[in-house]
Amino acid sequence: MEPTGDGAADAQARQVRRAPWSGRSPAAAAESAREKIIDATVTCIRRHGLERTSISAIATIAGVSRPTVYAYFDTREALVSVALERAGASIAERVVAVARRRSKTAGDFAVEALIAARREFRAEPALHPISRAPADAWAANQALSESSLQIARVILEPITSYDPSLVARLDEITETLIRWLLSLLIFDSDRTSSDTKLRAYLRRSVVPAILPAGPTAEGVGGVGGDPAASEPVHANRAS
Repeated sequence: MEPTGDGAADAQARQVRRAPWSGRSPAAAAESAREKIIDATVTCIRRHGLERTSISAIATIAGVSRPTVYAYFDTREALVSVALERAGASIAERVVAVARRRSKTAGDFAVEALIAARREFRAEPALHPISRAPADAWAANQALSESSLQIARVILEPITSYDPSLVARLDEITETLIRWLLSLLIFDSDRTSSDTKLRAYLRRSVVPAILPAGPTAEGVGGVGGDPAASEPVHANRAS
């Protein structure tokens, strides 16, 4: 028997009823899912290392299926690169904050940025291929890739606020300091065994290599802000 009158209207309403609107557009929902997958990738790398980070493991952490992951990223490598870039940007913010707080000169900033970056990558080495360069050619290439250098450039750009003349050489300074960071992560010695020793070593070796000598670069104190660096030498000084 067919429903009539109000009964028919109620039946029709039940048939067309939909789930309540979440308030998010399809584009916003897709972006949220993409961010969730990227966050899960960072978590997976942190927990298991880059080698054991698979699409299946990422999907499990994100609570989605493998096809859902592939709907946003064509390959594992593409997803890992985005996740590492996200982690690198977070590290960059912390490095800049520490370096600015401890610096009065351009030389100070270069030194403190290197020390802070080494500390960050050693604390969570899985989060950036730069720490895996000795054993992995892909990782070594990534460390000096355009995207990695761009992230590093953002970290080091505040150095120009201490010495505007460095703007023209910022790309070269960035690559030089990345190469130093790679070396510091790969090799250690008594000179680099603590932040205090490393700071002194970098002032003697890195600062003169990347900054012009003289008071224009580091103020009255000369390179590295060391007053002794600008002290004149008198040939006839009494012994």
